[in-house]
Amino acid sequence: MIIKDSDNRENDLSELNRLLELPQLSQEQKNQIQREIRNIQSGLKGEKEAAYQINFLYGNNKNWAVIHDLRLELEGHSTQIDHLLINRFLEIYVCESKRFGEGIAINEYGEFSAFYQGKPYGIASPIEQNNRHQLFLSRLFRSDEIELPVRMGLKMKPSLHSLILVANSAIIHRPKKSQNPKELERIIKNEQLKKRIDKDIDEISPSAFLHQMASMSKIVSTDTVMDLAQKLVKLHKPLQINWKARFGIVEPENTPETNPKDETQPVPAQRLFCCSCHKTVSENVAKFCWQNKVKFNGKVYCFTCQKTVGQK
Repeated sequence: MIIKDSDNRENDLSELNRLLELPQLSQEQKNQIQREIRNIQSGLKGEKEAAYQINFLYGNNKNWAVIHDLRLELEGHSTQIDHLLINRFLEIYVCESKRFGEGIAINEYGEFSAFYQGKPYGIASPIEQNNRHQLFLSRLFRSDEIELPVRMGLKMKPSLHSLILVANSAIIHRPKKSQNPKELERIIKNEQLKKRIDKDIDEISPSAFLHQMASMSKIVSTDTVMDLAQKLVKLHKPLQINWKARFGIVEPENTPETNPKDETQPVPAQRLFCCSCHKTVSENVAKFCWQNKVKFNGKVYCFTCQKTVGQK
């Protein structure tokens, strides 16, 4: 049963594309953003192909719980797991999906290379990456952050199994000799998922037999499987990325545009002059004339002409 689907990354892609249009970006910032967009899109494509295969095989199977895109935090650390499959034997398959469009190569020392335009370049080991996911889950199950099923007063701790899921179209170049051949067997194509899990169940060896007997003794109900899966999903902490801070982008503050029509225009100074001699007069002289409207008949006269007004 599918307990959680993958988170939607459209908001991240929209924000990155918006930032890409900012005029103040340097060429290096543009390159970094474009690279991030390609990485997200490639990762989503790989996860989608793997999720389709997982859902087709186990999405409606009541003996399995399926979780996609789970991010957990514990004691200041975090981990991002692409896919989890949990069965009634409390076996958890921790699946890391990788697209590797042009394939991958692994040397005898377990070092990985991917290809771009036919040229190899070194990449981090997905095996070691998934080992860290398993270590994180082991610590989580030993903590008090999640309640595990209990039988006869004892906690039933799940067993963890690693799988690296590669795109069906990818070519996997494996070494003829390897220091850890068993680890390389955990790297499979998406279409080989069921075959690999069935092989894990069917393998017959003294240790495998003892493991199967131990697993039979701790088989749990479908409800218990679903309950454990839902408890894990409740611990999911989606990652919130500040993309502007990631790429060192500072956007200019939005300042309201000034409408010239709304600006207060300065009133040009009004020229005051004597109505008799037409000489310029001060404002105080003009006010004196206006205050004596009867004497000066509402007109403005200079100081000299004021003396002659009454004589005319």
